[in-house]
Amino acid sequence: MLRSPLVHGAVTLLIGAAGGLVFFLLHLPLPWVLGSITSSVFFSRTVKHRPRLPGIWRSYAMVAIGTMLGAGFTPDVMARSGAWLVSLIAMSLLSLVFGLFAYTVFRRWGKMGRSTALFAAMPGGLAVVSMLAEDYKTEVNRVVLCHSARLVVLLVFAPIVIQWISGIDVADAGRGALASSPIDDPLGYGAIALATVCSWLLANRFKFPSAMLLLPLAISAILHATGAISASVPLIVAIFAQIVIGSNVAERFAGYGIRQIIHDGWLAAVVGIVLAFGSLAAASLMAPITGIKIAPLFLAYLPGGAPELGVVALSLMIDPAMVAAHHVLRVILIVSILPVLAGWTVQRRKPRP
Repeated sequence: MLRSPLVHGAVTLLIGAAGGLVFFLLHLPLPWVLGSITSSVFFSRTVKHRPRLPGIWRSYAMVAIGTMLGAGFTPDVMARSGAWLVSLIAMSLLSLVFGLFAYTVFRRWGKMGRSTALFAAMPGGLAVVSMLAEDYKTEVNRVVLCHSARLVVLLVFAPIVIQWISGIDVADAGRGALASSPIDDPLGYGAIALATVCSWLLANRFKFPSAMLLLPLAISAILHATGAISASVPLIVAIFAQIVIGSNVAERFAGYGIRQIIHDGWLAAVVGIVLAFGSLAAASLMAPITGIKIAPLFLAYLPGGAPELGVVALSLMIDPAMVAAHHVLRVILIVSILPVLAGWTVQRRKPRP
């Protein structure tokens, strides 16, 4: 048993990195995310090593991902951002439909109470949803399992669909994206490092849901949109962030027994597949209307986590800024609407003495 959190976290990171390296060498898509998930879950089932990372490491990864996503808001991208408005409205309406569908499924076939079904049905925002679920009479473990199972399905499903609809080799695209990050601008990297550290300090001071992702994203977007900075996060940091994200997903998923996964996980996985096809249909419908390609619209509409699907967009270089803008809006909507819905339909837990 590894008693030290740092040692346990280091072992978890090494296991995730090993899985990512294997996936990378095999030319599999999203190697550092899917590889770390696979190896972490495998080791948790075979040698009983529960993947667990110190919470501060996840905050570092979130800040790095937010900074990387913000780097996509270049002046050229901002010049065409007005075309996103129609798509953002469509995504908001689609998220409502997705939430209602998932709620109905979880209530009818999952035999969940109203509170648990409401939180489990939210189309993304796991960190926010799980935090709020603690304050209401919900089965938090079922909520987290449903979100985790759906997220794993979407992470596996997304590259397959993208390769199918675009014809690109997603493994080669991921390698090309990583290879295009040379360290040839020390001043630029110094500036991005300073901005990242300042973002982390601000996120620690002004705590609000998803602050570790949204604040760095906003600061990086402003700096890149104005042309003050052109550099992005170095390759090694990007890989670290992806391994942490994958290991964190595995940590949530590996904490459940087979019986729990069979009971709720399969239903959440089926819901995830249905919503993925719904996202693809909506992207195909909106592409000619908005003038945006189907692949980035598909990633933007998928009801998953902003950091996880943001990593997918970054890894495959599929319009990360546009994808990030949609997922950030979804998180803001969930933060704004979920407490209101919970207040109407869910009984709040009594405060702890």
